Amino acid sequence: MTDQEFMQQMQERVEQLRGEQRRLHERLATDLRQMHSMQMGLNVLAGALALGLGLSVGYQIGRL
Repeated sequence: MTDQEFMQQMQERVEQLRGEQRRLHERLATDLRQMHSMQMGLNVLAGALALGLGLSVGYQIGRL
């Protein structure tokens, strides 16, 4: 194998790895966006549950 062939193979491999890295970054960004959406949903759910519990406790105290 000549130096030129070796350099060509290495250049192709570097380009392949850059493509894989780009796809990985895109997937990571997508996953992080999805996790952020889920986190917001969980925060809303937790807030609703806390409000419901607070109202229930307030009602029970008011009945005494």
